[in-house]
Amino acid sequence: GRTFSQNVELCRKECSANPSCAGLQYSPTSWNHQECFLMDGAPYSRAGWTSEVFNCEAGFNANRKCNIGSKLSGKGIGGKKLRQITTSSLSHPEWMKGRTFDQNVAICKEACTANPSCAGLQYSPTYWDHQECFLMDGAPYSRTGWTSQVFSCGLTSKCSYDNYQSGKGFSGKVLRQITTKSLSHPEWMGGRSFNENVDICKKDCMLNPDCHGLQFSPTYWDHQECFLMDGNSRYSRSGWKSLAKNC
Repeated sequence: GRTFSQNVELCRKECSANPSCAGLQYSPTSWNHQECFLMDGAPYSRAGWTSEVFNCEAGFNANRKCNIGSKLSGKGIGGKKLRQITTSSLSHPEWMKGRTFDQNVAICKEACTANPSCAGLQYSPTYWDHQECFLMDGAPYSRTGWTSQVFSCGLTSKCSYDNYQSGKGFSGKVLRQITTKSLSHPEWMGGRSFNENVDICKKDCMLNPDCHGLQFSPTYWDHQECFLMDGNSRYSRSGWKSLAKNC
């Protein structure tokens, strides 16, 4: 029994809470009912419909501000692929509703800015028949013919980290786990060092309001792991160390 305006407010809240939501679209008022859709793409012409674009700097999610760096030639971004956007091509003009690569890049930038796990974008070589944009959660690495852009993000709230505490872990649920390369698995996490992964953990925890701190596995393991935790109390854990976020 909610009104359409009440449903719109629910849509806005859900779009704000969803890192993949780029905006809302509303069915025409001529329908005998109205619908609200959460979308992950860019606006396009649709007779009778209306839309609202999600803007992470000035829109619903105004506490997150990101700046994109200049393009790095011959570089890709490591880590896990969060999203892939393929542009139209000579052989497949229907891909992505025929949008140009520049239009898809704009969508990639908005999506990366809205996703706390996105560390940057990488673009396939220009000599391909088509081009692809990838949202990635890692750090740049050498990749012939590719280009990448790194995102630098911050929050309006001021947070810092306390000093490391040895022999301690954090209570609560694991929000994210990052495993560094090891002697037996050098390909893990794109071959990044543990210190590089710690920097990613710190950034992710800073951007996640549910993260209260980090804990790190013992140095004598064949590999090392970093955990983002949502608990706010420490407990004894031999050989481990922890880092608390202070806001």
